[in-house]
Amino acid sequence: MNKLHLLSTALFGLSTLITLPALAAEGYGKPFEDGGYSKDDWQLVCDNTLTCRAAGYSSEDNLDRPASILITAIPKQSTPKVEVQFASEEDDNGNNEIELWLNDKFYGQLSAGSDGAGGGVYQLNQKQAQALLRRARQNTKIDIVAVSNVGSKRWQVSDKGMSAVLLKLDEAQGRVGNALALVSHSHLNKQVPKSAVAKPIIHKAFAYADAKQTTLSPSALNYFNANIEKWVRVGSKPLIGSSDDMGACELANPKSEQSQSFREYATEDLNWSFERVDATHTLASHLCWRGAYNMGYGYWLIDHAKPSSPQLITTSGSEYSDGEIWAIHKARGIGDCWGQKQWVWNGQSFVLATEATTGMCRGFAGGAWQLPTHVTKIIEHNSTQASIAN
Repeated sequence: MNKLHLLSTALFGLSTLITLPALAAEGYGKPFEDGGYSKDDWQLVCDNTLTCRAAGYSSEDNLDRPASILITAIPKQSTPKVEVQFASEEDDNGNNEIELWLNDKFYGQLSAGSDGAGGGVYQLNQKQAQALLRRARQNTKIDIVAVSNVGSKRWQVSDKGMSAVLLKLDEAQGRVGNALALVSHSHLNKQVPKSAVAKPIIHKAFAYADAKQTTLSPSALNYFNANIEKWVRVGSKPLIGSSDDMGACELANPKSEQSQSFREYATEDLNWSFERVDATHTLASHLCWRGAYNMGYGYWLIDHAKPSSPQLITTSGSEYSDGEIWAIHKARGIGDCWGQKQWVWNGQSFVLATEATTGMCRGFAGGAWQLPTHVTKIIEHNSTQASIAN
């Protein structure tokens, strides 16, 4: 199961959070790791800049009418950005007016979000956002209503877990007990508000993109093929596991039971591949595992100056191109929740640039939101302009 889960434990080097009593109700997970902290129908995911995103969803009983709220809080900003979206088999997003209702009371129309009305994403104004937050610690019926000239349709976002998740957000950003608190204004354990952390900068280095440049000479290819299994140590326990624990890349070892079974029907998929990254580095790859709807490749960086010590980048990769390794996997077959990682070539190694999920599996095709735990600023090797990886 661990290899079907894209996101491994992320170490961000952040300052240790202030120790507090267990303020939030019991949930599971941690805000800065994997899919974050979850409680009932809400989750909190924070990234390495201390930006936190709290997402609430329709209950699992309403997967045929999915709706979701995303609360994005930046450290020391008093009112977070609040967006909603809903999905329907019909075209409900064209000429409709979209309304917010809390406990059956009308709170005004919503404006189209950055994706536009056609994308089904809408934004609450400041008053609407504050009204929602004021009710976060109460039982609150949250309805999104699409009104047209032929009637109205209603989507509901569950409030179960909302209070606990926003309290956990207060803890993560140092809002507890002070004027910036979203839900913990009266708590006696006052925190000092935390400042945002700058995005790490990655200077993306030149990498071959042309197919002719990435092809190894026959002699180099023969040399790598003859030695790669020895260099990688394909028989090591971390790769093939044990009788009690599945390894990270059991298909790389031709003697493993998994590899021999797989070879009976897919021999061509168990070959090593080699692609030149630049004049002095080559990327070796091999299928590591395959599940019902996901597969993962291992990627090892070979330094031509010391080829016998390849560096493992990941055993859950999906593809490599132009100096970037991506790992993209869905958490279940219908594809309503995904995870992704991206590593970028900096001239010496592939460094983590992006790590994110799309949130809970709640009926949105392709997932509801982008909820990163790691973001960076990427500066292209041939440009002074930076692109943001989030």
